[in-house]
Amino acid sequence: MNGSFFARIRYFMGLGCRKRNLSTRNTPTTTGATRFFLGAAGGLLSGCVVYDGFYNDFENVESAHRFVRSLSIGISISLDYAWSLRGLNDDDPRHSELISEVHQRSADKLLRGCLANGGLYIKMGQGVAALNHIIPKEYVHTLRKLEDRCLTRKPDEVRKLFEEDFSRPPDEVFAEFHYEPIAAASLAQVFRAMTKEGKQVAVKVQYADLRKRFEGDLRTILFLQDLIAVLHKNYNFGWIARDLQDNLREELDFIHEGKNAERCAEDLKKHDYVYIPKVLWEYTNERVLTTEFIDGCKISDRDGLRKINANMSKLDRSLFHAFADQIFRTGFVHADPHPGNIFVRRDPCSGRPQLVLLDHGLYGGLSKEICANLCHFWEATVLKDYKSMEKYARALNVEDYRTFAEILLQRPLELKGSNMSIRLSEADLAYMTKQAKEHFDRVMITLKSMPRNLIFVLRNLNTIRSIAFDHGDVVDRVKIMARCAITSLRHINQSFFHTLFRRINFEYQLWKSSFLYWFVSSYLRLLTRVGRAPDTSHLLEVHVEV
Repeated sequence: MNGSFFARIRYFMGLGCRKRNLSTRNTPTTTGATRFFLGAAGGLLSGCVVYDGFYNDFENVESAHRFVRSLSIGISISLDYAWSLRGLNDDDPRHSELISEVHQRSADKLLRGCLANGGLYIKMGQGVAALNHIIPKEYVHTLRKLEDRCLTRKPDEVRKLFEEDFSRPPDEVFAEFHYEPIAAASLAQVFRAMTKEGKQVAVKVQYADLRKRFEGDLRTILFLQDLIAVLHKNYNFGWIARDLQDNLREELDFIHEGKNAERCAEDLKKHDYVYIPKVLWEYTNERVLTTEFIDGCKISDRDGLRKINANMSKLDRSLFHAFADQIFRTGFVHADPHPGNIFVRRDPCSGRPQLVLLDHGLYGGLSKEICANLCHFWEATVLKDYKSMEKYARALNVEDYRTFAEILLQRPLELKGSNMSIRLSEADLAYMTKQAKEHFDRVMITLKSMPRNLIFVLRNLNTIRSIAFDHGDVVDRVKIMARCAITSLRHINQSFFHTLFRRINFEYQLWKSSFLYWFVSSYLRLLTRVGRAPDTSHLLEVHVEV
């Protein structure tokens, strides 16, 4: 038995003794029965800690610690908002400053909690950070640190894991192995190494205790979600985690992730602007994944993108085309494409910027029928064909097609303002925030009714929307993906000529809508110049195509 085990035993037992001593000091009236009860309780607690340490390496104790930490953070944030903003209304001059301060304090608490707890908690924080068009900017900027600033461990943990799985330490498995991680994700650390054949590789090593803590953390998160649902009737995402927990468990198997990567590479091989690192199977098992090393920058790294002369417009088009192809054609959808999982490099062959997709642990699978219905629905949404929208939404088991469209697009169904504007206006952002707050029940009903694996599609769409938002929304994401949807119909259930006709009609309808908007706008400007302008207050909310 090593010294660290007994040190931790002394820590946990000592903590209980100190608390007991503090509570019984200078209390001469304490009866013998009370002292016996306290001693028995302390002994039982110490025995439980020793048992857990011996058989579970303190996993149950630490799981309880993570639960208490999470609960205390939630209570602390709730009390901070209630206390700091008491008596204030939106018109108060201090409101904006105070609420920004509370947002920042709360975001910092969440960041510390996610980093301390690790695993699933980090994934939740990454998901929150992707909602950059709805949640306050303080949360977005703070929680984005979870994309690459996660748990790091001591080198001896990595060495021990390799000895268990390969019967040799990493520096014997590889010709060179750098113990300083180059990245740390929610489930693993990534190290740089060189094989004995001289190939530079990236080695993804799972946290040694991840599998033991996964079930406990999942139960804790579900319990906290249920607790929130009791306090806030409409807020309950626990059903999502319950329905998709098997998919989350698959992430723990790096062999499964390696196979996902190879399938993704095969699906997208026709796109030379996308690359998936090759898996080295002789250095891969359930807890270690080895791939070729890729030297690039994150897609959110503006300085790095400038150094390789990446055109933001072309880059975003490539991003949308790649994932639209997965959603509408292949049905095998990358569900975690946050900026830490998408690199950009110069293509060794062409010299052009190339997307590199990493982390293939979490994927969603869609049937051809669902893909076809999504194609039709997306096309109808862009063309404002409400009858077809209703038809294909019902084919996806959704009654409220308007809410479904806004969930998919992450923008209002009816935009306000100029159709030349791609980025959402302040009014559009305010509308989406209001929908999230005041019509949450409607959103939840829609989410629960649709095919469950569409949750992965929504996660994908929201994450790439977040990336485009940070780039300045330089291209029209929705129209680009609509064109991909129409093209994908040919691969699913329609002939080339039928698909070509739909594409021509689609472009004509977009041109007609833009021309009509331009004509009306020009006419109003002309009337304004000659002093004959009508009352246009009702025209300030002109509905245009998405």
